[in-house]
Amino acid sequence: MTVEILGRSLALTSAMLPEKLQSVAEMVDEQLRELQRAFPTNSLADLAILAALNLACEYLENKEDFQQLQENYEQLKTEIEERSRQLLQKLEVHDTARPPGP
Repeated sequence: MTVEILGRSLALTSAMLPEKLQSVAEMVDEQLRELQRAFPTNSLADLAILAALNLACEYLENKEDFQQLQENYEQLKTEIEERSRQLLQKLEVHDTARPPGP
């Protein structure tokens, strides 16, 4: 597959789906273009390093957010299970307290 970054065509081979690879290439291209506008005198190597640092920071922030969401989900799931057990116990006590009959 061929992608374009900063006007350069790059032939890439990847196990990633082509649409996903294209999306990643567009993200890198956008990041590099933003940095190029902000720092027009910097070398391409410096811009690439800055882009890599920015993208890595963004990745880590998203990863931390995702981990927090997972922790919140697990906590909520545990609370729901506990409340469900308590409600079932109350229902069982209520059911056995009723006298038999029609």
